[in-house]
Amino acid sequence: MKLTNYNPFGLTRADLNDWFQHPLSGFPSLSRFFSMDSPLGRLAADVHEDKDNYYASFEVPGVKKEDVKVELNDRLLSVTVTKKDKSGEQESSFTSTRSISVPESVKGDTITAKIEDGILTVTLPKGEDRKGRTIEIA
Repeated sequence: MKLTNYNPFGLTRADLNDWFQHPLSGFPSLSRFFSMDSPLGRLAADVHEDKDNYYASFEVPGVKKEDVKVELNDRLLSVTVTKKDKSGEQESSFTSTRSISVPESVKGDTITAKIEDGILTVTLPKGEDRKGRTIEIA
């Protein structure tokens, strides 16, 4: 008969060493917890301007316009994309939102948005005080 140490959890020294080196390895990553690992990922955005407008562009490949919601609340432009996947009996839904601050002078009632080639472009017309002007010298 061979004597062995009592080990109620069935853990080996190597298991304990792994646990001490990576104590949270059994938990999902924070990015997964906050849905950043969703099939949509984080919406990539780009903002630029010309003389008359600000433009906010978001990458939304393979998304239909019915699945996109664009809102302006106070000075915060929010784009929410919902994508539904159905494979066989299983149906899943993923949502990703990206918000950007817009200048106070944007004319909220004339904002337009369009999707073309997987890019959502939101056009934010500038108010008169933000447009450049030439000042004549007296």
